[in-house]
Amino acid sequence: MREAQQVTSIATLFPVRVITAAGVTLLLARGFYLPASFLIAVLLILITCRLWADHGLRGLYADREAHRLRLFPGDEAILSVHIRNGKRLPVSLELFQSFPEGLDEITPVREGRFPGSPRRVLLGRFGEALSTFHVRGLSRGCYDIPQGKVVSKDPLGLFSRDKPFGGPQEVLVYPALLDLEDQDFAQRHLMGNMRSNRPFMPDLTRVSSLRDYTPDTPARRIHWKASARHGKLLAKVLEHSADLRLCIALDGDSFQLPGPSMEKALSLAASLAVWADEKKVPFGLVSNLSRHGRPGPVSLPVGSGPSQPSLALEALARAELPTALSFSVLLSVESRLLPWGTTIIVIRCDGSDDSLIAGGLVTEVFGTYEVSRL
Repeated sequence: MREAQQVTSIATLFPVRVITAAGVTLLLARGFYLPASFLIAVLLILITCRLWADHGLRGLYADREAHRLRLFPGDEAILSVHIRNGKRLPVSLELFQSFPEGLDEITPVREGRFPGSPRRVLLGRFGEALSTFHVRGLSRGCYDIPQGKVVSKDPLGLFSRDKPFGGPQEVLVYPALLDLEDQDFAQRHLMGNMRSNRPFMPDLTRVSSLRDYTPDTPARRIHWKASARHGKLLAKVLEHSADLRLCIALDGDSFQLPGPSMEKALSLAASLAVWADEKKVPFGLVSNLSRHGRPGPVSLPVGSGPSQPSLALEALARAELPTALSFSVLLSVESRLLPWGTTIIVIRCDGSDDSLIAGGLVTEVFGTYEVSRL
C-alpha cells in the first residue's frame, strides 16, 4: 500500500516552500544576499527533511505475527511485529498498534509508556527490530485486530510518512468455564458401557449370572460349557447396557439483549462441552444465535475426538445476537439429524433476574422432559 503524507507543521506545506523560493529570488534580485542566504539554508533544510521522510518507508518491511489466538478470559496473547530496513539510509520510526475493546494491552512498567501510545524504533542501515505487544482477554467474544501503522519521520520531525502493515487477524476469547459437579444424565442410547435398568435390548456381551433354562428362553442364550459341567441346561442372564450422547442446545430467543445472563448461559454450554469431553461422552452443539464472521447459526454434529471441544468453544466464542432463525425451527431440523437416543439439553434464560444463570436445564428425550437446575 502507498504511504500517506501527514501535515505536521506549516513548514510541511508545499506553498510555504514555493513562497520561500520566491523570496530568495526577490532578495537576490535586489542585492540582499544575507537574508537570501538565510532563506536558502531554510529551503535546503526543508527539502532535505522532505526527501528523508519520502525515502524513509522505501525498502522498509514490516511483518506481524500473532501467537496463541485462542484464549480464555484472563489468558494472554503475544503479537510480534518484525521490522527490517532494506536500505542504507537510517530511519526513525513510530509504531502504532491498537486493539479492540475486550482485549487489554499489557505494558511493562520498565517501558515507561501508556497503552496505545506509539513505540519508537531507530533503525540503522539494513537494521532489524522486533517489537512485541502483550494483550489479555477480558471478556468472551471474537475480536478483529486492526492493521498497524508505521510512521517514518525526518531527524527534525518536520515531515512524516505512514503506511499500514498486517493482514486481517482475529483473536477468540472463549466463555469462562464454570465448576460443574458430575452430572447424572439418563443414558438413552441402547448400547454402551454403562449399566442400565431398562428391561429391553440386553447386551449379549455382558453376562451377569446363570439360571436354569426354561422353554421360553431363546436357545442362543444357553451356556453350553456351564450346562455340560453341571449336567443340566443353564441360560445366561444378560445385563442391560446403555450409553450417553448429548446435544447441547442454546435458546437464543430467550435473550433480548447481550448481558450477564447470556454470558452465563454460554459459559454453562462451554462447561458442559468440556465436561463431556473429559468424560469421553460424544456431544454436539446447536444454537440459533448468529456467529461472528461466519454464516448461519451454530450447528456442531454429535461426535467425539480431539477437535470436538475446540470447535464447540470457538462456536460459543463467536455467538452473538441477533438470532439467525427461530429456535423451534432450528431444533426441529437438528433433532432429525441426531443419532437415536441422544439426550438434548436446552439452555434458556428464565427471565426472572438478568444477574442469575439461565433458568434451568431442560432435557428433551423424544417428547418427555426432565427439568433440573445446576
